[in-house]
Amino acid sequence: MSQNPSNAKTILIVDDIPLMRTMLSRYVKTIATKVLKEEYDIPAVEICEAENGVVALDMVRSRPVDLIFLDLMMPEMDGLTFLERMRASADLQEIPIVVCSALGEKETIARAINLGAKAYIIKPFTMKSVEKTVRDTLGKTLTAARTGG
Repeated sequence: MSQNPSNAKTILIVDDIPLMRTMLSRYVKTIATKVLKEEYDIPAVEICEAENGVVALDMVRSRPVDLIFLDLMMPEMDGLTFLERMRASADLQEIPIVVCSALGEKETIARAINLGAKAYIIKPFTMKSVEKTVRDTLGKTLTAARTGG
């Protein structure tokens, strides 16, 4: 987890479709703000967006990011390549990544999980599936950070 001065958490949404980024950003901001404030006394959530893996990789290398929602089918650098590069980088490999993709084949899901994705949401997603994933992923990460594990 990043340690930024305001104690706010940063979530990055990576998707090549602007409408999908906007919709997921709204869902995640609403849910994460509620979960973090109520359960962890964290006052704010900042949402950042990237249109592909290249832009996203530049962002995570230049600023602290606490959670990433990642599409798989994108130009320039797809999500699986992004996952491989994140997990190969010692300073980035611990950032939790949630894949959010229309690809629902078992092989694709297994590959993403094997590459280190913490969760996989199949599009079209629902507010409920995003909420469960945010609670599970951020909750495990924040609890581990608090307990040193």
